[in-house]
Amino acid sequence: MVRTGLAAALAVGLLGLAAVAVAQDSKMKFELYKGKDDQFRWRLKAPNGAVLATAGQGYKAEADARNGIALLQLQKVGADAVFEVYQDEKKEHRWRFKAGNGQVVAASSEGYKAKADAERAVEAIRAGAAKAEIVDAKE
Repeated sequence: MVRTGLAAALAVGLLGLAAVAVAQDSKMKFELYKGKDDQFRWRLKAPNGAVLATAGQGYKAEADARNGIALLQLQKVGADAVFEVYQDEKKEHRWRFKAGNGQVVAASSEGYKAKADAERAVEAIRAGAAKAEIVDAKE
């Protein structure tokens, strides 16, 4: 009976490790789509399907929307561009990615209660956006 319980615990533990490995192999993806306003937009999705970031604006040309994606993928942080974490009017923490000219290229799709959570979202995007594929999607 002890062996059965131990064997079951080991099996659950191995399944958990396998799930973690699969999750680490999963990648973010950029969905590029044309909105109801006939403008091109994009959203960055986590492996679980949650929207992590949006462009926050529409683009008349698909090439301009793709350029916004490329800026976030390249993440030329420093003199060229910067991630900012800030508190909004609802006292929630958000982040935005600004190009060197000050234009917001990407923004968090949700507010976070803790500043550390917004900072973790930025780190996840820094780690995963460069490898994210771009797929065509419907609104």
